[in-house]
Amino acid sequence: MFASIAVVIGALYLAKGILVPFTLAVLFSFLLSPVCDWLERRKLGRIPAVLVTTTLGFVVLAIVAWMAAIQIANFAPRIPEYRENIEAKLSSVNEFAAAALSKVTSSAEQMGRNLSPSGPARPPQGTDEQPFSVRVLSAPASPWQVFGGMFGTLLEVLGTTGIVIVFVIFFLLRRDDLRDRFIHLAGKSHVTMTTQMLEDAGTRVSRYLVILFSLNVTFGICVGVGLYFIGVPNAVLWGILAGLLRFIPYLGPWIAAVMPIALSMAISTGWVATILTVLLFLLLELFNNNLLEPWLYGKNTGVSPVAVMLAALFWTWLWGPVGLLLATPLTVCVLVVGKHVPQLAFLDILLGNEPVFEPKLHFYQRLLAGDQEEAAELFETYLEHQPLAQVYDTVLIPALAMAETDWQLGELNEGKHKFILQSLQELIHDRDDVQLQLPAAEQISDPSKFSILCLPARNEADEVTSLMLTQVLEKTGCRVDSVSVTSLAEEVVVHVDQRKPDVICVSATPPAAVMHARHLCKRLRARFPKVQLIVGLWHSQADLAKARERIGCGAIVASALAEAQEQVRLLIQPHKANSPQLVNANDKPL
Repeated sequence: MFASIAVVIGALYLAKGILVPFTLAVLFSFLLSPVCDWLERRKLGRIPAVLVTTTLGFVVLAIVAWMAAIQIANFAPRIPEYRENIEAKLSSVNEFAAAALSKVTSSAEQMGRNLSPSGPARPPQGTDEQPFSVRVLSAPASPWQVFGGMFGTLLEVLGTTGIVIVFVIFFLLRRDDLRDRFIHLAGKSHVTMTTQMLEDAGTRVSRYLVILFSLNVTFGICVGVGLYFIGVPNAVLWGILAGLLRFIPYLGPWIAAVMPIALSMAISTGWVATILTVLLFLLLELFNNNLLEPWLYGKNTGVSPVAVMLAALFWTWLWGPVGLLLATPLTVCVLVVGKHVPQLAFLDILLGNEPVFEPKLHFYQRLLAGDQEEAAELFETYLEHQPLAQVYDTVLIPALAMAETDWQLGELNEGKHKFILQSLQELIHDRDDVQLQLPAAEQISDPSKFSILCLPARNEADEVTSLMLTQVLEKTGCRVDSVSVTSLAEEVVVHVDQRKPDVICVSATPPAAVMHARHLCKRLRARFPKVQLIVGLWHSQADLAKARERIGCGAIVASALAEAQEQVRLLIQPHKANSPQLVNANDKPL
């Protein structure tokens, strides 16, 4: 795999002269294809739609480049004047720092002179000990070399631009045919995967480029208008540069802000213009990063911020400044390939921004790492979007079941197992302060007449789930109690006899949930034949019908807390119907 990666990177580097125009043409095709599709839906033919789209697109780019060239020509003669003003202002601000630095420098020079060896004077050049130095002078450049040095770069840029334009027109004209040929090359057995991959890549890259182009154009216009009213010279030039440099992820806007800030320092004796310029860039960037981009992008790209930065470094090292501009679109394409090709799934994990762990595994992993604080933060985060019973059913109980399984298999030591159980108990107890009540209309008139007792089947894990069930059942308005697993069997019997509960809920956690629940239910049924039993086989993968037959005793079997809660509500309904009246929160008859 590493050899293949090295070969691919080497090929990308050696063939950059061909691949850079090709990649630019592909991205421009993604950007312009929605316009072509819109024109074709308006009954304009394929060829006229492509010609109109490419002409408008590249004419706009040419106009922007021409405006920037004019602004640069106007700005260049004023550079010496601006430099003198900036130096004068910086010297006035940093006078103390400059004086201190001068003292340090002079001291270092004096020390250097004192420490330098005092040897004999150098003999004159040309003696036997030190002959004359020889300097090789190159021949004067020929007219062709001078012409190549002056116009070589310009011709290279024009040639690349022409190649890109031809490629864009070709890609837009034959985009359907090229898509079919690529799918055919991928193989007939992979038609579904390749089609989905192309659709996903096309949608993500097109949306990303359109949104990014619109945001950057808007950013450049706002910068130009703001600098014009602030009074910074050549505001159009800085607006164009701001829009272009913003294609560089994260650092682009601040690179674009350097020259306007420096000019604002040069054009005035005060600091008002400089402060306004800094605030302009700061407010625009904060507005874009925190409001516009999250709203417009959403999950269209799916690339993590760290991957964007690494991709920017990689493509800049590989292809130079053009690679920096192409970094994010190319990374999106690589990410899409990783999503749809199983052999390259590691790219999706490394570059994507989707969570790599599902919530229950993420929560369990933090407990395994001993990070109780982050586990609690995850728990609170899940509670912001889901009810308590669902979080218990989908996150905490599955994590507890994994811990019990690992402990039974010997993969989890006793200390870590105790820590996980204690952490879960603390999280559950922290929820006791939260009011867990239904609206008054759903409560029974006298909760003391309908009581529920929650019992752990055997071990501490069962006690943890029993505490969860207690909290969830309190939402029904009943009086709910739980018994510790440390209580002796006779103590449990005495407690049940004293409370005389209407329902006994037995909590059992895998991996031996059915066996433990069956043993306790038989003892309870023998002593209390009329009590209603509800058995919670939490996170059980077994067939509940078969589990109900094994347990017997007429018990109701539930595999989730929400299901047990619903069973209790059904049992309460006859009791509520026999109640004389319902009361609200203010104890007034309803």
